[in-house]
Amino acid sequence: MEETVIHNQLLVTIIIISSCFFVGSLMLHQGHYIVKSLFRGILGLFLIGCGNIIFKAFGIFMPVGVNIMNFVLSAVLGIPGLLALYGIGLWELFH
Repeated sequence: MEETVIHNQLLVTIIIISSCFFVGSLMLHQGHYIVKSLFRGILGLFLIGCGNIIFKAFGIFMPVGVNIMNFVLSAVLGIPGLLALYGIGLWELFH
């Protein structure tokens, strides 16, 4: 039983170390893509927050929130991802 736990801990440690090397290598070789995606994600969350404030001023509650999934979507897809989020939000609002 303890032998299995030790093997699992060793496996997790190897996976974590390998992941760190992979991310480090990716940042060295493709760093501008990562920075660009992080910028798009942060900008997307900012625009979602501003959009929700604007809709709230008009009395419309939009079910689009600031969370990690929306961050990833806006980081990967950019403005079309944000438009898709608000399109889905309008669909839920009127459906």
